[in-house]
Amino acid sequence: MAVPELLAGCAAGDITPDRGICMGGYWGRRSGARGVHDRLAAKTVVWSQGERRAALVALDLIGLDASTVARIRTRVEERSGISAQALMICCSHTHSGPLTLPLRGMGTVDAGYLGRIEEEVASIVELACSDLKPVLMAHCKVPVQVGCNRRRRSSRGDSGSGPVADYAHLVRIDAEDGLALTLCSHACHPTVLGRANHRISADFVGAALGWIEARTRRPALFVNGACGDINPKVRRRGNGNFADVAAAGQELGKAVVAGLETAEELKAADIDWALEKVQLPLVNPPPRMRVEGEKLFWQLRAWLKRQRGSDPWKQMVPRARLEWAREMLELARSGAGDRRQPFEIQVLRLGPLALLGMEGEIFARYQLDLEARSPLQPTILCGYANGCIGYVPTADEYPRGGYEIEEAFKVYGSVQMIAPESEELIREGAAELLGRLVVN
Repeated sequence: MAVPELLAGCAAGDITPDRGICMGGYWGRRSGARGVHDRLAAKTVVWSQGERRAALVALDLIGLDASTVARIRTRVEERSGISAQALMICCSHTHSGPLTLPLRGMGTVDAGYLGRIEEEVASIVELACSDLKPVLMAHCKVPVQVGCNRRRRSSRGDSGSGPVADYAHLVRIDAEDGLALTLCSHACHPTVLGRANHRISADFVGAALGWIEARTRRPALFVNGACGDINPKVRRRGNGNFADVAAAGQELGKAVVAGLETAEELKAADIDWALEKVQLPLVNPPPRMRVEGEKLFWQLRAWLKRQRGSDPWKQMVPRARLEWAREMLELARSGAGDRRQPFEIQVLRLGPLALLGMEGEIFARYQLDLEARSPLQPTILCGYANGCIGYVPTADEYPRGGYEIEEAFKVYGSVQMIAPESEELIREGAAELLGRLVVN
């Protein structure tokens, strides 16, 4: 039976917020956004084949929570007819963008701005659906390494022995008149700019896409990979500046543009998708007395800040830590029970190509292993997809402790960290979904 022709369309919109909005990514900022350095974008590519459609959305945002993703999917399905399970929404994770999911100690999510994002995504998907054209796709991996493993650096400050995905994925989408869209993916935190920056920016992601688009004269779309333990190399000496942003973006952009000529065509096949929510176990609450002590300590710190008339921004972190301690104390008192963290895994298959989406700050080892062992080739792991539950380390990282294991979960809403046993469930879930979509 002949395979229907593959069609695709793309569209983009502007999601740059106004000055003053709370920014996401860092504790300890001294104000909301004081200005805009570069615009933030929402971009989409829609694929269509016969009666089936799937879409990928990429947003220059720190992340979204699962409830916001659900609302967007509902709106897109109503307006464009794309199944909720066939829509993948990925955030770049820039730390110089607005706060778009509840993160303790970073301010308040602007509900009006969030509504604007939901509408903009629905609009650009609808626009892309109205301009579908026959396409061919090609793929290659290009060598490039913008980041280093921040948990296991050598004495020189480079990646040392820690896992790093030292490549970028490139998907070239060609229409009848030539290149229509460049889709690229690389695993690195967009944190060239540190917490001292108060200007809105897409960080190196925006710089890379600008470099690519300036040279191809066609749209480019970025999806982050498993960068939970990967930071930009420039940050090893402290906070970077916008010149560093441009340099990192140019490094990635150059590699992607060079790869456009070497990408190999992917065989035509049908579109398919699969989605599951895995229930991840959580680490047991710490001893009650320890949490009581932490609560009293941060209660005192918060009180002292108020007594001294500190700027409200300086009071955010003590209040956030106190809020976490109170919630954890309630769990410790109640025994917590068998609480679980829902974790979405999604696969979009476009012929032999698989986009594997996971809703968190995934550690690089997952990408290296799952992409290499996938029955669908090529497979691209997409981080910050359809939500963000926090850090998702591999089990071997827990004994090393550190920020990602011992502290970062206090920022997120789950209160507890996912347990080391989560790794096996995630790997099994990903393998099952990928295997389910193999074409016989």
